Order: sequence, then C-alpha cells, then structure tokens
Amino acid sequence: MKKLALGLAALTIPAIALAQAETEDPASADQPATTFAQDEPAAAPSPNEIVNGAPAEEWITIAAEDLLVMTLAPDSAGNERTVILQLMPAPFSQGWVENIRTLARAQWYDGVSVNRVQDNYVVQWGDPGHDNPESGEAETKALPEGLNVMGEEDYSITAEALGEASINQNNIEEIRAHTPANVLLYASDAALQSILSNPASTEIERREAMTTYLELTRGVSAAAELSPSELANILIRSTQTTTAPEGFHQRDSQTEWVEFWRGWPLGNYEIGPWRNKNDEVVEAPRIPRAEAYEQGMWRDVQESRFWPVHCYGMVGVGRNYSPDTGSGAELYTVIGHAPRHLDRNIALVGRIISGMEHLSSMTRGTGALGFYTEDEAHLRTPIQSIRVASDLAKDDQPRFEYLSTDGATFAAYAEARANRRDPFFIVPAGGADICNIPVPVRAVEDAEAE
Repeated sequence: MKKLALGLAALTIPAIALAQAETEDPASADQPATTFAQDEPAAAPSPNEIVNGAPAEEWITIAAEDLLVMTLAPDSAGNERTVILQLMPAPFSQGWVENIRTLARAQWYDGVSVNRVQDNYVVQWGDPGHDNPESGEAETKALPEGLNVMGEEDYSITAEALGEASINQNNIEEIRAHTPANVLLYASDAALQSILSNPASTEIERREAMTTYLELTRGVSAAAELSPSELANILIRSTQTTTAPEGFHQRDSQTEWVEFWRGWPLGNYEIGPWRNKNDEVVEAPRIPRAEAYEQGMWRDVQESRFWPVHCYGMVGVGRNYSPDTGSGAELYTVIGHAPRHLDRNIALVGRIISGMEHLSSMTRGTGALGFYTEDEAHLRTPIQSIRVASDLAKDDQPRFEYLSTDGATFAAYAEARANRRDPFFIVPAGGADICNIPVPVRAVEDAEAE
C-alpha cells in the first residue's frame, strides 16, 4: 500500500498569499533611519488567521445525523449547559456509533449523570451504579435489546477498508485532485531545498524558492498554476528530519505514521519488508517514500491498519477488562494531555465540538480514578437528555462545519501550527504533535456572520 494513494491529507505546507518584499531606496542609505508602522513588513499569519481566510468551499457540513445534543442540568447560577458531540464517520467504530444512536433514541441517557472527573485525564458519564463500587448505587439501568457487541479487532480498521471508504465518499476526479504529485515533493536543486526545509526561512524566502523551483522544473512562473494538493506538498519537508524523511507523518512517538482523514486524526502501522527492484529485502529507506519508489524500492505490505487517536476532546466508550469492549452506554471525553496509550485499547466514537468548557471545569472526584464517591453524590451532574440532532425540529438542530483536511488551507494551518512565525514566537518548532493540530470546527451561524 502506498500511503499517499488514498488521498489522505498532506500536512505542513502553507498555501497562502504572501506580502511582497520591500526594496530599499539607495538614495536614503546615508540618511538617519525613520521607521513608520506602515513600513514594517507584514507579519506571518497565525494559524487562526489562516483558518479565517479559508474559502467557503473548504468548509464541510457535518450531517445532523452525526451530531448529538447533550443537555446537562443547569449550573449553580442557573445557566443552561449544552454539549455537542460529533460522531465518528464510517468505517471507524460503527458498531458502537450505531449503539449510541440507539441509546439516544431510546432516551436511555436521560437521567444518567457525570460520574467521573479525573484531573488531566477524562470526564465520564453514564449509569452511576455501573462499574463504580464507591458510588453507593446498587442497581444499574437496563440496556435496550439488540445492541451491537463489538470485538477488540474493531478498534482499528484495515487499509483496504479505509481505501474503500475513500472511494465511496469521493468520485475518481476528486481522488486524483487530492493525490500528491510526487515530482513536486523533491526539488533537484539542493540550495532551493535547503530553504524549503528550513523552519527558520521566512515566508518570502520560501515563496521565492518555490517559484524558482517551478521555473526550473515546470517552466511556469506563478504558483497560481498549482492545484491545491500540489501547492500543499511543495513544502512538505518543513518538518523533515534525517530519521523522518516524510516529516510530520513519521515523527509520532506512539506509532509509525499519523494522518488526517475526513477531518479526524489517525494512527497507522504497516508490517512488511522493503524490497528493491530485484525483489531483494533491503533496509527501510532513509529518503521519502516517493523517491524510494522512483529508485525501484517498494514496501511489501502484509498488514496495514488505521485507528483514531486520543486527542483532547475525543469521546470514547467506557469498558471493563478485556474481552469486554463496552456498549456505548458509558462514554468519556479527554480533558487533559492526550492519553495516546489508550489508542487501540478502547473504542473512540467521536469528539466534543461545542460546550467542552462545561465538562472540563467540573469538580474533580476523589474516589479511585476520579469517580465520585457515595459522599460526593451531590457532585454528579445530571444529564437531562441526549438527542440525535436529526431527530430535533429543524430550527432546533445545531449546524456545524469542519475545515476540510484535504484542502490547501488546512495544509497551511498545519504547517503554521508546526512552525509558528507570527509576532509572539521566536523559534519555529519544526514539528507538531498530531493532537496539537486540532481540526477547526465552526458553528454555521458564526460562519454566516463573517
């Protein structure tokens, strides 16, 4: 399997309009310098500024069927508290996702509560008597019949399943449009590449280097002739290291490869040796894969799997010890540093996209793992209801969009998260953890007001 053939998002590349370099007037060289605010060079845009400039066509509507509206009891001041969850799309975790919709439509969640708040870890909600001996609750709430029972193998999916989902959700032209052009990944001129790969290079230097490269390799004089995916990949080496020739994608401490797909952060591994053009087993290349392919090397992939990763705000399914995988009746969300050790050990089913402040600010439990004890029963926040948004009246349905992770704006945003050059920052980091590149989500009302 060639990783980029699925049309997954290429990260780390700005695709934004840049300020023109100013020229100095030779006649003023021996005159005292006078600085005016309007003469100062334009600052590099922040990640938020890049997102705010995204064209409308790069925002993807989240279907109402994929949204849950969780209504908590009002706070101590009587303020309403609403939390919006986005459910994971196919092909990930669909058995659990179906269960959650079933539970919501059966109004099973109505009257359950938030029972666990563990600092820098998770907030968990469900039946207070479930798997919590300190709660003082002797009875548990009966579940609806017919819920899916999932296996541990369903925590991840095969690369083939992800490829089929990509084809099912895109037409062939769109897949081709998002497939990187390998020739654009690698400049033949070492001097140009040194500028493109240097996180400290200014935006103007990088644009000039890219323009020169295009003139040398393609005979074009304007980057405007590039497609979004080509422009996204031209600077992919901005987070490259000698041990991570694919840059950001290979610089994860938990797995071999990380990626964004349909707006979700994923991990991936492959099992299988590298071979040369004579079909002989060779060491893994220390050059980007597309370059290795051009030299006749290829990965003899025998197994490849993808899975969603535990970033802040992700929602997972509480479970007991293996082989139990949970039903979806007990859910949690991450409120601290990303607990990536949970990846592939628990089902992830979605993420919080609005109202996270209502959960992350709750009083921490003092029982084991942050559960509220019997003496802390008054701290459990009641959940009045959880509804599938599509079941609500049209005017009551929340409307949200996420920024496409296949577009040029997200690539620019991801690169800016990896290499902050806006005024506050001094040294670009040269990389970013996948959980430090949160996918932008906005309410449609906010978008219409811009």
